[in-house]
Amino acid sequence: MKIRIEANGHRFIIPLPIKVVLNGVTFRIIASCTKKYYKIPLKEDSLKVLRKELIHAKRSFRKLALIDISSSDGFKLKITL
Repeated sequence: MKIRIEANGHRFIIPLPIKVVLNGVTFRIIASCTKKYYKIPLKEDSLKVLRKELIHAKRSFRKLALIDISSSDGFKLKITL
């Protein structure tokens, strides 16, 4: 996964491996936050399935854009697999 930010003629790219971002610690944090703030019953097992499917999608669609936002003042944000 890559996060690409462009603003005022400057470019900043953050590479984030999916396995590092979605690991056991973040699963517990996400599960507790969704239970506490959003009242959504999200368990670690369903997050593991989500990680597995994201990895599979990354293999199938290498440059799939998840988020692609640009504003009128030249700010751009793009998150790709």
